[in-house]
Amino acid sequence: MISFDINGAIVDFDERLDNYNRIRRVFKEIARDSQGNFEDYCLNNIQNIKQISDKCLNIGENLIEQALKKSIETIVSYGVLTIDIEIFKEIYAMKYLNFQRLFNNLNKEMLLPNKNKRNNMKILDIKRIIQKISQYIYEDCFNIHFAVVDALLENNVDNVEKYLDEEDIKKSNALYNNYKDGFITKLDECKVVEQIIKLNPYKRELYEFLIKEEGDFSREIERFTDYIGYDLRGYKEGLMDSYIKQLMDNNIGDIESEKEKVKKYAKYIGCEDSSLFITRLDAIYTFENA
Repeated sequence: MISFDINGAIVDFDERLDNYNRIRRVFKEIARDSQGNFEDYCLNNIQNIKQISDKCLNIGENLIEQALKKSIETIVSYGVLTIDIEIFKEIYAMKYLNFQRLFNNLNKEMLLPNKNKRNNMKILDIKRIIQKISQYIYEDCFNIHFAVVDALLENNVDNVEKYLDEEDIKKSNALYNNYKDGFITKLDECKVVEQIIKLNPYKRELYEFLIKEEGDFSREIERFTDYIGYDLRGYKEGLMDSYIKQLMDNNIGDIESEKEKVKKYAKYIGCEDSSLFITRLDAIYTFENA
């Protein structure tokens, strides 16, 4: 059992949830890497629509194939030895894979009509198309984890939890909306947060809201979001930048007093390196008062 204290709301992950979370994280990381690799390659090597139309389907399918191979490695690690990659694709994975269909639709609607025209699109337009295709790749690679869980459960692996139910996600969304809109009493807030996380622990907006509105003094929210595969350090840095801007907009008088405020705010939201932002405030103040 792994436990987290989210500002008084106790969240427990038993072995089954922990194993599901591990599988989900693996394929989320594969999806991010595949998306990034696709974008890096294409932005450095693709200059026009014809090249996108001719090359990108194959590049994307190769990246998704690597994710499918990882699925077999994962399934075998749970002792299921009777599923190879072809069986996995046919029985479990195909219903979750949409890259080829989405690419072909895009190719038909946008790419082929412009394929042989010179200078038909600006670089920014090409970049947007590449990013759109990369999102298709991300979604397929990530969605493979659903097929992995299906295969494990169908083959009597009982120490992995099933992925989230759509009804539970809807209930979690409704609870979160009522919570952030102030319809939950203070006495019930911890119970409601526990219920939101129990129904859908992967609701990123909840953790961002909690950090901003209630703080993360112990950095337990950050520890939990790291565990489920979200990095909220950038979000915290954005809050720090906004706070510094707010101080500057209010016309700083005593710079030392304002530095102390920055230090306290960093502690409040659980931002590890307050000195970076104190230095930033000092630099902005010095520049504006030179």
